[in-house]
Formats: sequence, C-alpha cells, structure tokens
Amino acid sequence: MIDTPQPQSKFKERLKWMVPIGLAMLVVCVGCFMCLTIGLVARGELTTSALGIDFRLWSVNERQQTGVGLQRSYTVQNHGQTCVHFDVTFLLWKPKLSIENLAYDNCQ
Repeated sequence: MIDTPQPQSKFKERLKWMVPIGLAMLVVCVGCFMCLTIGLVARGELTTSALGIDFRLWSVNERQQTGVGLQRSYTVQNHGQTCVHFDVTFLLWKPKLSIENLAYDNCQ
C-alpha cells in the first residue's frame, strides 16, 4: 500500500522553504533601506540612470516641511521639439503625512 502525503505535511514542507526566503528578502530590503538612508544623510541626494530614465532622490529639510523627493526625467518629442519630461513625487511627513505629485516639460 502506498501512503499519500497529507495536506498538512505539504504545508510544513512549503513553510520550510518560505521562511528562509522571506527572511533573506527582509535582510536585503533592510540593507537597501540603510544604504539609501546613509547616502541621503551623507550627500543630501542620490542620482542614477536606468533604461534612459534619470532618477534623483533627495531629502527635503525645510523649516515647514520634512520628507523626501523623487524625480524621474526622460527625453520626449513634443510638437517637433526635444523636451525633457519631469515627474516629481514628494513624500512629506512634517507637518503632516502627505504625498504630492508634479509633472512638467522643459522644452528647448
């Protein structure tokens, strides 16, 4: 007679794999967060480019507002002109939690 695995043992087997993977992902995410935080504190802004998009992350430390800003910019053609399109997101936590989005083009 062949024993078929019980549903509970399949769950335990999956759990044995899910827990270490979840913990590894948590460690990676915390490490990335720490690198971003240290970079922002040390330099005030971080910049990079990927897939033709320029990214800029900076800290907002003003008397009335505190938070971070994320800017994404890329080149577009607009009515025969070459323009740079900017998408800016502000995540502010002082004086209250708010998220503000801005989009504009800079044409030459």
